[in-house]
Amino acid sequence: MGPPDLTTAEVTVVLPDGNEVLAGVVTDIPAPQASAHRLTFTYAESYLTEPLGYDLSPDMPRMSGPLRAWPNRSELGALADVMPDEWGRRVIRAGTAARTTFDYLVHVNDATRHGAIRIRQGQTYVGHRPHPVASIHSLDQIVSAARAFEDGVETEDELSVLVDAGTSAGGAKPKAVVDKGGELWMAKFARQTDYHDPMAWEATALSLAAQAGIDTPAFELARLGESRSILLTRRFDRDGTRRRGYLSAHSLTTKRNNDASSYAVIAEAIELASDRPRHDTAELFQRVALNLLIGNVDDHFRNHGFLRTATGWSPSPVFDLEPHRRPETVDATPIVDGGEQRGRDIRELRDVHDAFALTRAGAEKHIRHVAEMTQNWKATARQFGISPEAADAMTRAFDGPNRQRALAMGEGRVTGNE
Repeated sequence: MGPPDLTTAEVTVVLPDGNEVLAGVVTDIPAPQASAHRLTFTYAESYLTEPLGYDLSPDMPRMSGPLRAWPNRSELGALADVMPDEWGRRVIRAGTAARTTFDYLVHVNDATRHGAIRIRQGQTYVGHRPHPVASIHSLDQIVSAARAFEDGVETEDELSVLVDAGTSAGGAKPKAVVDKGGELWMAKFARQTDYHDPMAWEATALSLAAQAGIDTPAFELARLGESRSILLTRRFDRDGTRRRGYLSAHSLTTKRNNDASSYAVIAEAIELASDRPRHDTAELFQRVALNLLIGNVDDHFRNHGFLRTATGWSPSPVFDLEPHRRPETVDATPIVDGGEQRGRDIRELRDVHDAFALTRAGAEKHIRHVAEMTQNWKATARQFGISPEAADAMTRAFDGPNRQRALAMGEGRVTGNE
């Protein structure tokens, strides 16, 4: 299970029309320590003149010559977004000899790799495995392997299960990609140390987002006993079997790794990258309102995504919505640069409506609409098996000061992008 003997590989991309073309070549740049290896990328001359070609990410403009990551960024954006997440790196590092950035890039399962980028050597896609995607009926086996891995008692067979189950989606929680009715779905489950049922709460948050009219992926909640669940969400970077280009907000905004950048910066990036900026900045505004109203503080820039259209980037469906019992105690994405990271005030969101190309009245309508559509959150939580006692313990997340502030704003439902 050692890493492929590679220092260079071809990068292909599936264009919005479904055609797959060679985009360029990625090369490993050695360093004394494996963890210090970096990548360079060089566009293929044919891609520079491809009519439907596009910059794979803003820090990868189409030009001749090698490209490297900008200062204070770990890797080039489009490549970083198809690499393993924290969970995936742990699994790959344990189950293979992979240690360098290049190793991690090529070890991701080709069938489940995020977005429209693929990696190959010659005509062989690296990471390809004969039967890489587990059936949804294999969830019990995957969860058992993940729990054994967390406890440090996994077998070689269990490690193989985890490596094959998909390792390139964002986040630190255990997860796998499964086949459900011929489609790729993400299965996400709690750590052993989680004392409540976070997947049931995430399902609640997704349901509330849908009720508020926010773009939400198809999802289901599968129960594992009385207090544990698996959240299943359909992969939105696939249209049937066609791969769709994906970038995180971290990559679209070229955010530096340690900067506390803001939602206003994402809105500015949308203005530049979207082919329908007014619609998409209004959609982002509603998502920010939702996060403030449900106590979601896990809203960092890798938990906002964008999908490639024929001529731009538009927000993906929402994901990783995780209400926190005490949201005012945790740092989260500020609304504007220099804004509060704890105890964020929804009135600040209203007051910076210009950053989202909204009028003040339009901003108030959006905020009030989201507040009204989510105020029966306890009833929604009960639909996902959350007890009244557990719901009461989350009151500070859902019924804090921001809800009262929002409901006191302008009346009326939103009928368009004002």
